[in-house]
Amino acid sequence: MTPGGDAAVTAGIAAGLVAARLRTRRPEALVPLAIAVVLLLELAFKALVPQPGPPDELSRAIALIPTAPAPVPFAFPSGHVARLTFLLAISAVPPRVSAVVIALMGVSRVYLAEHWLTDVLGGALLGLAVAWAARGASGRLAAMRRENRPGPASHQIGR
Repeated sequence: MTPGGDAAVTAGIAAGLVAARLRTRRPEALVPLAIAVVLLLELAFKALVPQPGPPDELSRAIALIPTAPAPVPFAFPSGHVARLTFLLAISAVPPRVSAVVIALMGVSRVYLAEHWLTDVLGGALLGLAVAWAARGASGRLAAMRRENRPGPASHQIGR
């Protein structure tokens, strides 16, 4: 489960969603780019909320692929859960399936002693909040474009 929430993996998925949506000219094509907002808010919270992660002696994680250490020492919120939640909330995955996948990611983060349960819950709320805001902003922009588009009658006025 852990690779599914990795920053590089989720950024790649977001880029793929943008490309697919641009190809079909969907109005919400750029919504997946808000994953950058998730990442920035995650880092801001980790810098501002002094919540240390579980002690290293409890860790069950096995580093199959070496990664760079986190730029901040604190654990709140879980970035893996935040990014995964965001992507599932903006995609066409059924809500029940999304809930199961998010729960499995959360359980894996706690089981591996990478995060506390509060970190996981904070990550899920962060991902949902950014997804809600991005979809709302996209909907408002699409509505503004529709309102500003000239109708068929306006083309015939000058003739």
